[in-house]
Amino acid sequence: MTRGSFLERMNASVLGAFDIASTYLGVKLGLYASLAEHGPSTSHELAERTGTNERLVREWLEQQGATELLDATHSDGEWRFALPAGHAEPLLDPDDPDQVHGTVLSLIGDVAVAPRLVESFRTGVGIPYADYGPDVAEGQSRGTRPTYRTEIQAWFAAVPGLSERMAQGDARVLDIGCGIGWSSVSIAQAYPGVTVDGVDLDPGSIEAARKVAEAEGVTDHVTFEVRDVATLSGAGYDVATMFEMLHDLAHPVEVLRVARDAVTPDGVVLVADEPVNDSYEGPTHDDERRHHGWSLLHCLPASMAEPDSAATGTLIRPETVRRYALDAGFTDVERLDVDSDAFHHYLLRP
Repeated sequence: MTRGSFLERMNASVLGAFDIASTYLGVKLGLYASLAEHGPSTSHELAERTGTNERLVREWLEQQGATELLDATHSDGEWRFALPAGHAEPLLDPDDPDQVHGTVLSLIGDVAVAPRLVESFRTGVGIPYADYGPDVAEGQSRGTRPTYRTEIQAWFAAVPGLSERMAQGDARVLDIGCGIGWSSVSIAQAYPGVTVDGVDLDPGSIEAARKVAEAEGVTDHVTFEVRDVATLSGAGYDVATMFEMLHDLAHPVEVLRVARDAVTPDGVVLVADEPVNDSYEGPTHDDERRHHGWSLLHCLPASMAEPDSAATGTLIRPETVRRYALDAGFTDVERLDVDSDAFHHYLLRP
């Protein structure tokens, strides 16, 4: 990259950072939601509807208009601002596959702890997940919700005989690292009658997951609990799932071993994790670059908050998954053929 290209990229990145930060404000304060509901608005109208300060809202609107994230029109001596056609869905719809609101929440939460990474780099001691704050957990949940709701049945269908087993209605599923619970809820909705137990170590996520289950009407066969999976050996589950969390674990082999012991002898463990390249390739495509960014700011330092961490990071290569699974005592590790841009999928048999 030449000096000129470097400076051009840095300038574009600065403008992008301002867009991310201002979009965060629009999502958190309900500014986009109000514009979507009421249409073109002045700063006074938007501030009054959202209970915010007019002067700050005016600055926000003008920045959004200047950068073309909002349409700005001037008439009769005043400016009105509106969401362009097609912007409301990725900014507001929780089930839009192209959603950006979750990404924005997560990124702001991750960047907020960046000053602490200076010390982490010097000491090798990471930053606990809880210290990243609720925006990161909420952002991660928003980011994966559309995928779980639209794809999860196909993941189970990729395992011969598993969908039929689930459809019988009496299967038991352990969802390890369930977060805010959309994976567990989506499994229950795809296969009514199964029992799904979601476990996670983050109390805030479990509290939110219980609210999700109640709102979705599945509390009769979905439960959530703050629990260490080490206590679940021999629990006799038909399936244990580990979705987008293996790379976050400080001790992945130990947790995989527990997952293996938690299922019946003919049970299976399903792992879904990041769709990264098979190996590091230097300059690469945008998706891989995003994974590197998430790993640097959040996934790797969060996992290194615990002693003797495996320090995997977001870039969990397929061969790494296989090595962890074999070290945990699984006899067979299969990469599943699933049509998905969101994750790589692995079937682990005890």
